[in-house]
Amino acid sequence: MKDTGKRNIRSGQVDFVMLMIIVFLLLFGLIMLFSASSPKALEEGNVYSIILKQGSLSAIGCFLMFLTSNYDYHIYKKLSKLIVTGTLFLMYIVPVIGFASHGATRQISLGPISFQPSEVAKFALVIYYASRFSDKRTSDLTDDMKNLGISAMILALFGAACVLQSHLSAAVVLAVISVMMMVAAGLPMKYLYALGGLGVLGFIGIAFSASYRLDRFRALIDPFAYERGIGWQIIQSLYAVGSGGLFGLGLGQSRQKYRYLPEAHNDYIYAVVCEELGFIGGLLVIGLFVLFVWRGMCIALNAKDRFGTYMAFGITSIIGIQMLINIGVVLSILPSTGMQLPFFSAGGTSMIVMLSGVGILLNISRTSSVKKL
Repeated sequence: MKDTGKRNIRSGQVDFVMLMIIVFLLLFGLIMLFSASSPKALEEGNVYSIILKQGSLSAIGCFLMFLTSNYDYHIYKKLSKLIVTGTLFLMYIVPVIGFASHGATRQISLGPISFQPSEVAKFALVIYYASRFSDKRTSDLTDDMKNLGISAMILALFGAACVLQSHLSAAVVLAVISVMMMVAAGLPMKYLYALGGLGVLGFIGIAFSASYRLDRFRALIDPFAYERGIGWQIIQSLYAVGSGGLFGLGLGQSRQKYRYLPEAHNDYIYAVVCEELGFIGGLLVIGLFVLFVWRGMCIALNAKDRFGTYMAFGITSIIGIQMLINIGVVLSILPSTGMQLPFFSAGGTSMIVMLSGVGILLNISRTSSVKKL
């Protein structure tokens, strides 16, 4: 694809189909979060406490999405090295100045504000790779071992920071996104096999380095053998999904969210969706994400320059991969992780960063030749 450079971003309209998909996902997610979070919020003394906080953060995210959708995305190419360096710095100081939550130190607190740098890292890595792979001097991965080596080194630095934070799920997402972007940039299959092999060995080594990670694999294989212990989350999730049947118990009628299903408003919110809205509701959620990925890829394939293509591809992949991991955990296909369901799970950093990233995607759509309705 020929890199045609900077465009007049304000001259085009954002992709209306993509915008509507995001609006539906966000509204649907907030409705389900209110339902799923009500028992925990009641324990805190106010049934609206969690949804009000998430609603406020969503409003901030929407404002940032508006800004990024109207700001020329080429600025990120100029700032890519600064962005990736700054994010790496934040990632490595988390174990030093961060605070622990749920047994892991992954967040930094600045007064009343706290955020999780690993959420920013996903988009920082996409920006860096998009910039590097769209540069004429470093765009060919076919025989350029130096370029491949630098790209792999950046990934290794981010992966090591995730390991220091005991955040294996984030490391997996970063690795998958990186490899996908390298393949899109022309990575030969022989290098893909080598990177894949190293990745599998690294994952196995890290997974077996701590007993609690091994417990998650044991629980995945036979959760009912550990019904009162490590298998509890998976069993309660499966009960929630199964009891929903075809049409569900009704919005707000989940039983498992009442002290049975841990993290019902966060990692396991999809189980509450299936319990209350049934197979149809669960399928609707997956369908909305499939539409998002489809439209995101259309924007990527029809972008006017390589940087826009790689950026749109990477941003779309982040959200699609996280959706697959989260739902895979809820359905007992994958071992338990701390991966949130985009636009549904509670989490301020995730919501704000996701919506800001989607704004960049909408900005790219302004110059994309994809048909806009």
